[in-house]
Amino acid sequence: MIHIQKADPQARRKAIFSLVGGAVVGIGLFFLLELFVGNVNDWIETNAVFLVEHHYVAFLIMLLLVSPVIWLSGYLIRFAGKIVKSERFPPPEMPVIRDVRVLEGKSARVRGRLIQVVCWTILIAAAVIPVLVWFIFYSINCVG
Repeated sequence: MIHIQKADPQARRKAIFSLVGGAVVGIGLFFLLELFVGNVNDWIETNAVFLVEHHYVAFLIMLLLVSPVIWLSGYLIRFAGKIVKSERFPPPEMPVIRDVRVLEGKSARVRGRLIQVVCWTILIAAAVIPVLVWFIFYSINCVG
């Protein structure tokens, strides 16, 4: 038997508010970056010696840039864990923004495991980026 989980109007309003708020903050941060840094390539070019000498700064900058991806991947890994544990998608007590067909049993577990694999892949890739940038600047420092 197909179960349908009804939409929660409060969750819908919260999702729309979060989406609009995130877009406004993202656009604001983009313009602030453009205003204060200007062209990022020019900034890196003018500060290349500093970045090579202080390679940990490049690591910290890249860590700051990928931290939202790392945070989101961690959240989704935990969310997928709830799906696998409860063998239900969406998990119990999870409000939804539109009417959703509920998956149970093996199909829910497979979906949860798939989400976990994708999120772990993204998390590892995002975590490696600052390390690679640090390694590149460290290698340049050792050669120069």
